[in-house]
Amino acid sequence: MNNTCEKAVLYAAGELTADEKAAFETHLKTCASCRAEVALLNKTQEALIPPAAPGVVVEELFAKTTRKKISFWAVWKTVLAGTAVLGVGIFFLLATLHPDRSAFDTTEIVAYMSEHLDEDYQNFSSDLELFEEDF
Repeated sequence: MNNTCEKAVLYAAGELTADEKAAFETHLKTCASCRAEVALLNKTQEALIPPAAPGVVVEELFAKTTRKKISFWAVWKTVLAGTAVLGVGIFFLLATLHPDRSAFDTTEIVAYMSEHLDEDYQNFSSDLELFEEDF
């Protein structure tokens, strides 16, 4: 085997320059062992190439794995709707926790105080007299 025969691997891999390729192809016409070796190398390379997937499978896989672009307004609509729902929920929560300040009408309070003013004054006066007697 000479130096030219050692270039079979480079020829099969497509690594030879144009001049070297032309010289090796001339050599292949006369050397049966180099032709057999190049044929074996070509079959090996073909066996190592994986078969291509069918186009339908590739398209389905691509559709499942790629993200679809979501519009700007779709995102903000969702954010604003969520914020509004949260705000309403907080409002109702605070409304139920906060006591109702209008439980008594002011006219009812004034009327009650007017009715019981004399009685309360009498009770206070008697309590004050008892307190003064103790001292």
